[in-house]
Amino acid sequence: MALRPNRLMALLLCAMLLAALLPSASISRAAQPEPMAPIVHAAETGSNWTGAYFPNRDLSGTPAFVRIDPAIVFNWGPNSPGSGIGVQNWSARWDGVQFLNAGVYRLTVRVDDGVRVFVNGQLVINEWREQAPTTFTRDIRVSTGVHAFRVEYFQALGDASISFSWQFIPTQSTAWTAQYFNNPFLSGAPVLTRLEPRIDHFWGLGSPDPLVVPVDRFSARYTATLAFQAATYRFVLAGDDGVRLFINDVLVIDQWRRQSLTAYSIDVALAAGLHTIRVEYYEDTEQAAVRLTIDLAIGSPFGARSDFWYGEYFANPNLSGSPAFVRNDGFSGINFNWNASSPQAGFPRDYFSVRWTRRICTPGRPTRFFIYMDDGVRFFIDNTLIIDAWGGPPDSVHQRFVDLTAGCHDLRLEYQQQTLQSFVVLTWDPPDGQSPVLPIPNVVPGSGGQSLASAVGLVVNANLLNVRSVDNVGGAVLEQIRGGTLVTVLARNSAATWLRIRTPSGVVGWVNARFIQTNLPDIRSLPVDGIGGGAGVSTGVRGQLTSGLRLREGPGLTFRQLTIIEWGQTVDIIGRSGDGQWYEVIYAGQRGWIFAVYVRIIQGNPFSLPITG
Repeated sequence: MALRPNRLMALLLCAMLLAALLPSASISRAAQPEPMAPIVHAAETGSNWTGAYFPNRDLSGTPAFVRIDPAIVFNWGPNSPGSGIGVQNWSARWDGVQFLNAGVYRLTVRVDDGVRVFVNGQLVINEWREQAPTTFTRDIRVSTGVHAFRVEYFQALGDASISFSWQFIPTQSTAWTAQYFNNPFLSGAPVLTRLEPRIDHFWGLGSPDPLVVPVDRFSARYTATLAFQAATYRFVLAGDDGVRLFINDVLVIDQWRRQSLTAYSIDVALAAGLHTIRVEYYEDTEQAAVRLTIDLAIGSPFGARSDFWYGEYFANPNLSGSPAFVRNDGFSGINFNWNASSPQAGFPRDYFSVRWTRRICTPGRPTRFFIYMDDGVRFFIDNTLIIDAWGGPPDSVHQRFVDLTAGCHDLRLEYQQQTLQSFVVLTWDPPDGQSPVLPIPNVVPGSGGQSLASAVGLVVNANLLNVRSVDNVGGAVLEQIRGGTLVTVLARNSAATWLRIRTPSGVVGWVNARFIQTNLPDIRSLPVDGIGGGAGVSTGVRGQLTSGLRLREGPGLTFRQLTIIEWGQTVDIIGRSGDGQWYEVIYAGQRGWIFAVYVRIIQGNPFSLPITG
């Protein structure tokens, strides 16, 4: 049975009321359990880093400036980090003292170009060289207490970016003490005691140990003391038959009865430190199974991903700890502008963050996702990071084409507000699952989130206008529309000779720009899409530059330079060199070659490209 929005809100309010009475907000559900997953802890970026920035690549001399950075998460692109520093050939050093609980931590750094990481004076990551954006990890073991971190970085040519974080990695090889009883009441002395790495058993008609434990009417108790970071966790306990879950000796799931395999979940806010988890289980007859998973409580607690946006609002900019409040944020895209207010009365105006999750279902087709935001966002599809602009820049537009497969997909948008402007827009085209549809806005970065209306066009100078699959006369005709028809204008090609539109019937395609009269003073303010210039060549492969590149007449450094394509621009790729090091592209009506290493494929399969040079 589908839940009405008002009923959903009532359930959310109930969950929040339970949070005041129990150690957590809890909602149980009956469903098939998920496969066992490891305990996942939120990534930490630390705080109060002292950053020293140098106008050279080797951290030498006096820094140009020193400042306190809240986190080492930056994407400067082709820009300078601050006054006195150029856009190339500079370096930085960050020092911070961080408190950690005892255990194993995974350090992760993604960098373009060089990086060194020290912990308590020991060099643990050494990747001091020029390189495209690359991720490095290193596991370290520490004792409880304060630890000194130092991160050193240099920027050579092209774009500049670095992000540094760590996650607690629990060692679970001997985490659980398992006790098995030859009765369904956990009574008497256990007949079998052993250490087990996880609670993930499906014995079917069998036994945990046929020598001492019967196949029917037995019971078990599992106990572990685990380290957690401060956050809200989702515990999912499944059993056939009875199960109970205790957290710090508080009973939070009690389903002690005969039943087929059924899963129950509860969200629990835990403070940083050690917590004792206990699972009790009994088997009656026939099938025997028990399983526990522990994950971060991301998204709606209502079983499968909800079709509405489940918003979790945090009173800090790092999504850390438990949300201050949760709510249903609708069935359309995300469209908030808090410039003059905050998301809710009593909630901070600055330095907050939000996580939205929902599900969309699609027949399977290329989809353009559009984000306009200030200050930072991360966007995931099925837990794959699609857009990473957590470090800014503010007041910017991000677009990605994703070839979605048929079926349902989980979306997750994470948003961070620092100071000043505060707005975020997420929508997609075709708008599968949006109700009502949120059009992709016609907006230029720098407008402060105010101008969010789609451009409108009128068909002129044509009785029937062909809507084509690509931006040239060689494209297939998708539909014909009559003169005088109003259409939604979505984008232009790089030469501004063709427009991408949505017709009143919902068809999205390309039309020649001279047959469309828009409400815009200049159609060049539209987002750029298409292969450009009506070149009549289309392979379906498109890329985005991760660095500024020279467009050359041929596939090599000796060929004449035609122009420079700036970082972040999108190009259509029509061929490749035999060694795969160069792409032939069309950009702004020009055809030429660029170095493939600094091109990120956003649509199509590059291995399908013909060898043209």
